Amino acid sequence: MNGDPVARARQSPLKTEVLELGSANWVSVPMLHKLLILVHLVGFAAYIGAGFAQQQFMSRSRPAGLAPSVRDEYERLAAAIVTKIELPALFAQVATGIAFIALTPSWLTQGWLHGKLTCVVVLLGLSHAEMFNARKIVKARAGRGDAAADEIAARKARHATLGLVGTLAVVVLVVLVAYGTG
Repeated sequence: MNGDPVARARQSPLKTEVLELGSANWVSVPMLHKLLILVHLVGFAAYIGAGFAQQQFMSRSRPAGLAPSVRDEYERLAAAIVTKIELPALFAQVATGIAFIALTPSWLTQGWLHGKLTCVVVLLGLSHAEMFNARKIVKARAGRGDAAADEIAARKARHATLGLVGTLAVVVLVVLVAYGTG
């Protein structure tokens, strides 16, 4: 019995020590927690990188005198990045966050987590708004070309505002995590 980790876990007063995945396979909770942290942080890095990149592409598509083909490609890249990288990365963070709470429901009693969850909800909304906005820019450019210049300029200004609010939400989130957990 001493060498069998599943048998030791069954005798342990800490029932969360081992998760059984069938009869012979097992994963320790600390190992699962570390894996979740890794996925959560990789998702955060991808989210931050994609958010920065799509905002940069959108802002670089604004100057007058930029070749139309370059401008159009910057707009398409911004829309693609928010759709294919930023939002999936955010959903990976939400999924791992749900797993963290399922493993450690006592975290829900900590005030900093409520602030973090509020920031996550704000970021989900902002990312979706950026995605819809960027797609509408691309669609307006493709459909009406330079005739949609006023609408596109207004949407790009809105996109920059969404990015600023998102940046502030990320800063608040990082502060809550850094000072709430330590």
